[in-house]
Amino acid sequence: MSYEEKGTWVYLVTSAGAYVVYLVIILGRLASTPAVHVPYVAVLLWTAGASVLANTVGRTLVETARPSDIRKGDVVRAVGGRRVRADASRLPARPVSAPA
Repeated sequence: MSYEEKGTWVYLVTSAGAYVVYLVIILGRLASTPAVHVPYVAVLLWTAGASVLANTVGRTLVETARPSDIRKGDVVRAVGGRRVRADASRLPARPVSAPA
């Protein structure tokens, strides 16, 4: 699964979770307060902020636990003006011949 796809799934779960938390808090307040007097702005901002934080942490944890396909194989990169091939799981990089 690609990094973007994993990130999309994490975003789906965290945003749906934040929405459920927001609804539970607001509906709980509606039980004892008229709708026009329910303070919703602070709850909205806190749940949105918590959703962003949860998405960032979740994406980092998912990528750490199961690296994306791009990080599993050999990676060719330029180092100091020469091309080197580095196995993503091993360091240091070893030089490879440059194409003619």
